Amino acid sequence: MTNATSTQDLVLTEQINAPREAVYEFLIDPDKLSRWMGVAVIDPQPGGRFQVDVGTNRAIGEYLHLDPPSSVSFTWGWEDFEAVPPGSTVVTILLTTIDSATTHVELRHAGLPLGPDDEHKGGWTRCLDRLPYEVAREDLRSLELQLMLDRERVAQARRELPLGPSVDNYAFGSPNGPVHLEELLADDRPLVVYHFMFGNELESPCPMCAMWADGWNGVANQLAENINLVLVTSASVDDNAELAASRGWANLEFLSAADNSFKADVGGEATDGSQVPFVSVYAQTNTGPRLTYSGGAHLHEEHWRGVDLLSPVWHLLDLTPAGRGDWMPSGTPRSR
Repeated sequence: MTNATSTQDLVLTEQINAPREAVYEFLIDPDKLSRWMGVAVIDPQPGGRFQVDVGTNRAIGEYLHLDPPSSVSFTWGWEDFEAVPPGSTVVTILLTTIDSATTHVELRHAGLPLGPDDEHKGGWTRCLDRLPYEVAREDLRSLELQLMLDRERVAQARRELPLGPSVDNYAFGSPNGPVHLEELLADDRPLVVYHFMFGNELESPCPMCAMWADGWNGVANQLAENINLVLVTSASVDDNAELAASRGWANLEFLSAADNSFKADVGGEATDGSQVPFVSVYAQTNTGPRLTYSGGAHLHEEHWRGVDLLSPVWHLLDLTPAGRGDWMPSGTPRSR
C-alpha cells in the first residue's frame, strides 16, 4: 500500500520492482501514463500540454521540468473546480534507484488546500497503488507478444511439414457399423484424430481426455466447418456409446480401435496396452491417406504438456496467481 504524509504539500511514496528507466516511461508516454493515472493527452517537454481525464473530471496543466530518468514536474488543476483551477498547483514525481531492479517513487503535490479527508490524497493513492502493477504488466506484455509470435512460427512450421507416411485404411467400429479411414477423409477436409485414453488396461476414461472432450463437444459445430474430428478409443463400440451418453457428448464422434492396431501403429498406445494423450492428423492424397502431423503429451523427459493447446482449461488457470499447479481434472462432471 502507499504511504502518505501531508502538511502544506501532499506527499505519497511507492516502491516498484523495476529499473528507474522503465518507471520513467510511465511518466512521459501517453499510453503508459493513461494506464495508471487516467486518459492522457500530453506533450512532455517544458511548456508542453498536460491533460488527464480522471473519470468525469479533467486535470489541466503544463510541463515545467523533465530530468530523464529522475524527475518530472507539471502544473495541475481541475477544469471546473474553482478551489483548484488549472495550473494552480504543482506535481513533482521523483524517481530514485534503490538497486538495479528497484525504484523508489515520490509524488509531491504542492499548493493544495488540504483537509483530513482530502480527495486528492485518495485519488493519488489509488493511482500510485496501480503503478507497480502496470510497470510489471508491461514487461509481461512483451513476454506475451514473444510467446504469440513463437506460437505462430511453430504453427507455420507445423503447416510446412512434408507429408508423413502412408497410412493403412483402418476399419473402426461405430454404432452404424465399420467406418474406414478413407471414409473419414471423403470430403477432402483434414481429419484430426484424438486418441482418447479408454479401453484395454483403462477401464475408466482418462480424466484429462474427458476434460478436453467436454470442451470440444461445445464447439463441435465450429470445428466441423473446417475439419473432421473423431475420437478413437481402444474400448468397444458399446462402451464408447455408454461413456458419451453419460457425459452428454452428443456432438462428438467416437470410434473404436479395439479390433485393429491403429493406436499402436501411430503412437498413441504402447505394446503393453498403456496409453498417452495423443493426436494425429491426416490428409487424403492420390496414393491414399497420409499422416500430416502427430504429437503426444510427453515431449521430452519430464515434460508432459505437449498437447496443452488442445484445451482452454489450462490457459485459463494459467491466468490466475496460483496457475494450474499440479491440478488434474477428476473426470467427474460437476454442476454449478
